[in-house]
Amino acid sequence: MGKRPRISKQLIGEIAVVDVFAFTNNKSSENARRVLTNVEKIEFDIWFDKHYYIREQHGDNDGKRYGIDRDLIQKLIVCSAKHLLFYSIKLKSFTFANFEVSIRNPRITITSEMYGEGKLNIVAEYHYLSINRYEVTVITALRKDNFRFNDGEYQVEIHKDGTSTLYKSERGKIKVIEEYTY
Repeated sequence: MGKRPRISKQLIGEIAVVDVFAFTNNKSSENARRVLTNVEKIEFDIWFDKHYYIREQHGDNDGKRYGIDRDLIQKLIVCSAKHLLFYSIKLKSFTFANFEVSIRNPRITITSEMYGEGKLNIVAEYHYLSINRYEVTVITALRKDNFRFNDGEYQVEIHKDGTSTLYKSERGKIKVIEEYTY
């Protein structure tokens, strides 16, 4: 039986010692100490409006609408959550959640290119329920490259690489408001 391997002096020089009590720099200070990392959970209750179900199952005068199945819609709504939170934190003028129920609450359009099949557009209404819970109602979904959303409302386009772009419709023109590129 051979000797057990020894730690060489070269390897000892490469081992980094982390001092958890050291003061280091962060975004606000050059002398700060991390004392806690806390994770908060945010819930999105996803609902489908009857209008969406009729379009998905029966279509309209043009026939059944393909490419708007429930699983795909759910995945895109879940994926868009972090983008909506980012924009609402970064931009003072943007909010995705309605706090009151009115006759016609502002809606958000979530859009994504579907690999050569055109853009999928989901029109959804978001409502605040509590500090960490939101209700999302999918009003409708359709495949259309030049989808127009209502004046004063926003569109979040999710790109294939995980980035996104926030647009706003103002007086019939679509303006780029911000981009998520992290």
